[in-house]
Amino acid sequence: MVDADDLAYRLGPHRRDRHQIGRNFCAWVLLTVLSVAVFPVSPGLAAAGVPPAAIDACALLTPDEVSAVVGKRVETGHPYDNGITPQGAHSTTCIWAAPLPPGVEPDPAQRLGGRGFVVLSVMNWPAGSNDARKFLEDFQKAFLQHDIDSKPVSVNVGADDSLWWGDGVAARKNGVSFGISVAQFGDRAARRPQAESLAKAIVKRLPTQPRPEPHR
Repeated sequence: MVDADDLAYRLGPHRRDRHQIGRNFCAWVLLTVLSVAVFPVSPGLAAAGVPPAAIDACALLTPDEVSAVVGKRVETGHPYDNGITPQGAHSTTCIWAAPLPPGVEPDPAQRLGGRGFVVLSVMNWPAGSNDARKFLEDFQKAFLQHDIDSKPVSVNVGADDSLWWGDGVAARKNGVSFGISVAQFGDRAARRPQAESLAKAIVKRLPTQPRPEPHR
């Protein structure tokens, strides 16, 4: 498997140093607003009990489902467990990428060499916390602070709350939040309905009561 730090460096915002990108791997997916640096650490988290368990992001969509939505065959998802963030969430990521057409060489100037891809980041928050809600609220703050260009707009994907932030869909259900983005697949205007369609499938598969990390 490709090392997550190396992949994050190739795909991520290059203004950050490699170490920071490696630690906050999913930040490039959800823009600066979704970096764990955005969320203030809750004073009670240090005293929290059992941390939340990882949710397998790759189990929330099949390659066939992704392929059907984007109109191109994608490979099996590549999973990454980013561990517990400083804010207490267990963060996981999955990337489904389409192979380049025959005879087309990778473009080192583009993410994943120019391959179209779908990326999903999932955050399972500590039980009883309100951070899944704050996760979405911070998109509005990011727009007001000019960290993102597009004003977030509400969308309906069957979650407790969800929005389109200009490059993907962010949603929350119970104590879980996620962001999904469709990138480098042809017409940019088609990416919003594609992301919404995938988000609807994800919401149906999220655990109704996220479990804590098992004791080791």
